[in-house]
Amino acid sequence: MFQIDRSDSPRFHAVLLACVFALALPCGVRGADKAATLEELRSAIQREVDDVGYGSAGVALVARDEAIWTAGIGVADPATGRPADEHTYWRVGSITKSFVGLCALMLEERHAIRLSDPVAKWAPEIEIRNRWGDTDPVRLVHLLEHTAGFDDLRPKDYASNDPAPLDLRQGLELVTPSLYCRWPPGRFMSYSNAGPAVAAYVMEKRDGRPFERIVAEEIFEPLGMDGASLLLTEEVESRLAAGYDRFGNRVPYWHIAVRPSGALNASPVQMARFVRMLLNRGELEGRRLVSPRVIERMERPESTLGARSGFGYGYGLGNYSRAANGFVFQGHNGGMAGYRAEYGYLPEQGLAYCVMVSASNPSLLRRIRDLVRAFLVRGVERPVKPTVVGMPPDIGEWTGYYRELTPRNESNRFLSRLTGIVRLGRDGDGLAIGNRRYVPVGPRTFRRQAQSTATLALVEGPDGRKFLQGERGNLLKVPAPLVWLQRAASLAVVSLLVSSPVWALFWVPLKLFGRLKGRPVSVRVWPLLAIAVPCVAGFLILGLLFGEESEIRVIEQIGRPSAAGIGLVVTSWIFVFLSGLAVLKTWRSDAARFGRFARLHSIAVSAANAVAAAYLLAHRAIGFPPWW
Repeated sequence: MFQIDRSDSPRFHAVLLACVFALALPCGVRGADKAATLEELRSAIQREVDDVGYGSAGVALVARDEAIWTAGIGVADPATGRPADEHTYWRVGSITKSFVGLCALMLEERHAIRLSDPVAKWAPEIEIRNRWGDTDPVRLVHLLEHTAGFDDLRPKDYASNDPAPLDLRQGLELVTPSLYCRWPPGRFMSYSNAGPAVAAYVMEKRDGRPFERIVAEEIFEPLGMDGASLLLTEEVESRLAAGYDRFGNRVPYWHIAVRPSGALNASPVQMARFVRMLLNRGELEGRRLVSPRVIERMERPESTLGARSGFGYGYGLGNYSRAANGFVFQGHNGGMAGYRAEYGYLPEQGLAYCVMVSASNPSLLRRIRDLVRAFLVRGVERPVKPTVVGMPPDIGEWTGYYRELTPRNESNRFLSRLTGIVRLGRDGDGLAIGNRRYVPVGPRTFRRQAQSTATLALVEGPDGRKFLQGERGNLLKVPAPLVWLQRAASLAVVSLLVSSPVWALFWVPLKLFGRLKGRPVSVRVWPLLAIAVPCVAGFLILGLLFGEESEIRVIEQIGRPSAAGIGLVVTSWIFVFLSGLAVLKTWRSDAARFGRFARLHSIAVSAANAVAAAYLLAHRAIGFPPWW
């Protein structure tokens, strides 16, 4: 259900996403672990599973004409000793979105829908807040390419686990707060689990069948994927690999609110048939499911600013490109509580893989994925790299500072505004962002030197603003003075906040030993309390929260009005209250009584507290219950 990047949640998303959902980032394979045979590959994967100490893995290696290898590795169910095999089911999370995109294109081929249709045309009852609706309505393509501008789901949405389970309309009612456009639709890709679910709802209305039946009858059955399901069927339950969280606890089956965004259960054999169909451009073993045009459209983004200018790298319809190992893989990844999965394929080379693990351990998935990738492309000639061309003549207008514009969760914007700033600079005949160097391969497109495709584009918006799009996300060019002013202000606030407890290490002992006679210290105490009380209370609550040693319990505690969740909200308001009180008390203090330096320092620290509180409140990073 959760993919790239990331996204990673309101208020306490940094805590939630760090412990539950993570990005699948590229990672190199150690030379000693590169396998030359399938037996060596199996042994290397088994070692990775053994190192973790729990969970299992499913693997499929595929060529156009055959499944090279499908296998399960490890123990699927320790309670019974059932070993994992190629028919074991794993939860594959957001890979489900590939099937949503394919279904949409199948219905478009039958003229039931068009990707360019506004959502309001078919589902006016779905409440989407879009202040640009008159000129830029949300269209089906925006939902599938994540360019509607929707916020991602909230902790309360992840905490939902109705075993009934909810139907799709009920699920959408639960996630309605995410259905608002943060910018005009059709400009920037920002991942949201809400969009594909809305698209699936439109398909239900147009087709007349529940989405689970549509995907089963239109894709699973024709491809021979019988048994794959978005629901917990008897077959899935009997063959599902036991999932484990990061603490090694077995997790229950989680009935997510919006199944089309991440509920698929599938085996290596079933996924092998799906990726073979993709390699064969819509056909499998003589049976054509869709035309080649459909598969090509799945792989190609069309609704971002960059895509409309000819930049082809990015997220298509439940299918995105990723440069790695000198190749450009198409595919998708995904995660659920207790599971991680990824598939990727090389259309030109006719090779593909799928990896599934029953552990909320992104590093385990990465390590196995890298082993599988390295084995898959061993001896395969790398694609020819695009020819380097001359730098754009106006490149000087594009160099400078850029700020992350489209956080996956809006409540994380308070962080991205401070930390999501990069500098695009000229580096000889190329460009550089940090230690990454890019060379031009088109008028305004660039690739890294080791890559075989352009992964960065310079894009101008309708209003003339300049953006970077591609593997770095979506970044807006901002004036250098603004960046340095923000950095200076941030440094000043942080320095002042730190100085208060540091200074207390000196004056508190002096006061205790009577060395500050005649000098009251209340002016120093108020700003210190505004910092210390919320920090101590917050750490105690977080300690109790994570003392549960269960990801599921963390989700439930944050996504529902629990004692820990309420405690964190109350603590944040204590910080706001004490910050305001400290400003009032220090400003009214008497310099002659408390000392000029002590008073001025306390006023400065109190002001820093107030600035921090105002900034966090303005970005809804504190004070607002995450279950709202």
